[in-house]
Amino acid sequence: MAGRPRSLERITVAFLVLAAVCCVAQFALSFFAHVAVRPPPGGVGPPAKTYFEAFGLSEVVLTALGLAAVALVGFLVSRRRLRDEHGAGFGAWAVSAAAAALGVLGFPYLFGVAICLLLACSSATRSRSTASRTEPTAAVGATHRLKG
Repeated sequence: MAGRPRSLERITVAFLVLAAVCCVAQFALSFFAHVAVRPPPGGVGPPAKTYFEAFGLSEVVLTALGLAAVALVGFLVSRRRLRDEHGAGFGAWAVSAAAAALGVLGFPYLFGVAICLLLACSSATRSRSTASRTEPTAAVGATHRLKG
């Protein structure tokens, strides 16, 4: 249908929402999960602090980075969908791969988010609108009938 706006597939949206929920849940858990912290030299410190107490600013930055990656991938995939282009596009795949690389290199916090983003890109690649699948076949058939 030409007048109908093209929305994302449900599975793509589900993976994007799962990635965003993962970011927010990990941020919320940083207030409850404890980590052992070294006391300063010559000092005595508490045996454990929550992740947020130990790494407050970095937790906020990682959450913002994860949510920004989710928003950017969602924007890029939906923009391609509105333009009736097939697949997730290089930009969405690059952002997802960068998040995965950061997850492997030392930010395991981002690795789960990256997996969801990669799955979202993969599901956008597989999805094609039914109109774009049938139009080329109909056009080829009409051309063949005119020649023959």
